[in-house]
Amino acid sequence: MRLTEINEDELYPTEKFGPHVEGTLIYKVGGQTQFKGAYITTNERMIMNVDMNGESYRRVFSYNDIVRATSEKDTLFIEFPEGMGKIAMVDVVEGDIHTFVEYVNEKVS
Repeated sequence: MRLTEINEDELYPTEKFGPHVEGTLIYKVGGQTQFKGAYITTNERMIMNVDMNGESYRRVFSYNDIVRATSEKDTLFIEFPEGMGKIAMVDVVEGDIHTFVEYVNEKVS
């Protein structure tokens, strides 16, 4: 399962890809807290793809739904409004965290 790949047919006609990152998401679902996942940005939205034990899970966020992106050392944090809170990504295997953070924060503000 290639988490960073999205078929161009799924994009809006005005949409263009931005940076992406792939790594391990730290988020508790049931008894599990770590999932392989990716964030893919476009000029209009951010897409989260997650491998949930072999099942693909996708969630799409408007930039209005994101508070901010930050990084500390080699960890990426995406902060959402109350309810979801902050989601960490560790062990990034693809993409550049700092480029990703800058891009998301430009879109959020």
